[in-house]
Amino acid sequence: MLRYLFPAAVLAACLLPAAARADEGCWKLLDAAIEHRAAAVVPAYVSYSVRRSIFHGYGEPLVTDQHVVYRSSDGMADVVDSLYGDAERSTAQLEPGPPFVGPPNALRAGWIGDGSEGAIAVVHAHAGKACDDLGATTIAGATVEHLRITPYRAGAPGIRDVWTDGSDEIRRAVVAQYLDGASIAGLGGAFLADCTIEVASVGGQAVVALVRFDLHSYHISGEYLFGDYRFSATPPGGTFAR
Repeated sequence: MLRYLFPAAVLAACLLPAAARADEGCWKLLDAAIEHRAAAVVPAYVSYSVRRSIFHGYGEPLVTDQHVVYRSSDGMADVVDSLYGDAERSTAQLEPGPPFVGPPNALRAGWIGDGSEGAIAVVHAHAGKACDDLGATTIAGATVEHLRITPYRAGAPGIRDVWTDGSDEIRRAVVAQYLDGASIAGLGGAFLADCTIEVASVGGQAVVALVRFDLHSYHISGEYLFGDYRFSATPPGGTFAR
């Protein structure tokens, strides 16, 4: 199952066509942020680390580490994960998702509109959702607008909250998305979790810095701390050799 932190499939489940928007201003802010992400120029290869900390009840967390080299063109990655004995593998199923908010380059065209109604009006349509601008707040010293999508249905992928700054950059989001059961609970299959995504600027790139999740019904929570970002035009030595 291919997952992205802010996937088009999730957007399709929650966004209205322009004619039916209950709050035009709020939807325009969200449209602008999504199109901004789609149009962003990102490095061809991104190397980074992820520290995974999983909490089961009140015991000590299970802490494991990943080293990832991500290829922006198609979303493939070479991953070394201590949870699986540090064996190197190639995958498009990154846990919890890629280093950028949004799809790989090959899929970004679907996020860009025709300039009149915006990407969401053109590409996605779903009735029964509202977008509310909850006003300005601050994240890491930056002023952001807090946008809330309602209703937010438990048990289904979707977006609940987005915080976007004056440059249309997404700084934080709360979404329901699927996570790998093997890595978080030692179980097969996937689990739907509420995830809070924190975005930071590193080397002029807006990258994922932290993802927190809760599986309330299983009393499991955790976080993925992203770091050690490096950007390059060619694959680092020894990666994508297969």
